[in-house]
Amino acid sequence: MKKITFENYYSADETTQFFGKLDTATGKLEPITEKDYIESIQDIYLDKKVPERIKSLFEPALALYAYGYLYWAFFTLANEQAIKAFEAAISYKHEEVIGTNVDSSGRDVGLSKKINNLVKRRVIDRNRKDYYQTLRMFRNMSFHPNEQHIFGHNNEALRNIANAINELFA
Repeated sequence: MKKITFENYYSADETTQFFGKLDTATGKLEPITEKDYIESIQDIYLDKKVPERIKSLFEPALALYAYGYLYWAFFTLANEQAIKAFEAAISYKHEEVIGTNVDSSGRDVGLSKKINNLVKRRVIDRNRKDYYQTLRMFRNMSFHPNEQHIFGHNNEALRNIANAINELFA
């Protein structure tokens, strides 16, 4: 894990040096740059219909992903931040559709039950229920850890979470 110093503050995390991209002109493997990380997330976005308060939770996920070039653990934090936005989106939509996020005893309805309620109301397609529940399980693993899990620089998780949020507000 990179120890931040004045000298290495703007330098790529050593872990990123293990990866490269193929230069199609020369056929050689070149280092991935900060520009590559930024460009790789430019097509990930939340639709206009997604409420601003959900977007404000998701945008830091993209920033953290880009900054993963400087500090590898930010890739993990990016995924966790995106999952926070997902959970907030489920709660927002649940309250919009059901009218509340608390049960008859005044306790917060759990994420699994919110997903199930949205499936019953056909807000979430029944065929996508397992995927939403998988995101919920990932959320539980991330927010109730017994050790630090470091995920790599695969931006597909961010893309998939953005798509799941967009589906809720389509």
